[in-house]
Amino acid sequence: MANNNIHGVIVVDKPAGMTSHDVIYKMRRVLGTKKVGHTGTLDPSVTGVLPIVIGDATKLTEILQERDKRYSATVTLGRTTDTEDASGETLESGELEDGSVSSEAAAAVLEQFTGDYKQTVPMYSSVRVNGRKLYWYAREGIRVERPSRTVKIKHLELTSDVRFEDGEVSFDIDVVCSKGTYIRTLAVDIGAALGYPAHMSYLRRTASCGFSIDQAVKLEDLQDGTVKAEPIPVIDVLGDILKHDIQEEDLLFQITHGQKVVKSDILTMLGLTELDTILFTRGDMPLGIYKTHPEKPDQLKPFKMFNNLWGTYGNN
Repeated sequence: MANNNIHGVIVVDKPAGMTSHDVIYKMRRVLGTKKVGHTGTLDPSVTGVLPIVIGDATKLTEILQERDKRYSATVTLGRTTDTEDASGETLESGELEDGSVSSEAAAAVLEQFTGDYKQTVPMYSSVRVNGRKLYWYAREGIRVERPSRTVKIKHLELTSDVRFEDGEVSFDIDVVCSKGTYIRTLAVDIGAALGYPAHMSYLRRTASCGFSIDQAVKLEDLQDGTVKAEPIPVIDVLGDILKHDIQEEDLLFQITHGQKVVKSDILTMLGLTELDTILFTRGDMPLGIYKTHPEKPDQLKPFKMFNNLWGTYGNN
């Protein structure tokens, strides 16, 4: 029998060789519920933080995806591929010599990418062009113009010495970036700035959506029961949003019935002059996230409502 009373986030350390959907399938079996999702796909070869949202926490995906991500990656100079990572077919190669690139040169180039950075989306990606995902064109051998977009690199640091092996140079980087950043494209662009063809040869996501690798649990430990599946409560996931714990019965009625509320009333109640987003709670129970009405700025309207949570616990 399905368990529909589980709500929250479990941070999984995704293993290599598995798709993000594979993890979802296995977590549904672990939890005994079908209402399970993730907050951002990781390629099969990539390991690390994959937040799994359960129950009413699936409504948080849009919010969580806006938060920064952090990666540990390896940039390898000497070869670029059609997928921009080690799994692809070689497009261009050029043998390097030991000493071709110094650690100082690599560190100096990384500084160029900090801040706003314009990326061209890779061919092997799920970005749509004319209604089809780019990887479909790539597999069909059809050339299309790929879109470019500006992302933000908030932190970029060299975390190893430069290594030389078999005509290639490699070094490790630590990256904190905005959503939509392709680390494999960053690796290719770093190589180009150094004057060499390059690809990303390793990637591990160490933080995503406000969760770090320290909070992550290995999937196999959840499957065999070594670690009990205990979701992080929805209210704890929303720690960065302004909250109001409702004591007023009239307001409680409005919120639990999904009604719009007068913004000035809430501002007066909280002693504020402005707000855009607010989480209404009752005790430790989240009721709903409200945002300023796009057409009626004097009102707040429901954005995400946690009806199942309230229905489960509201009478306790």
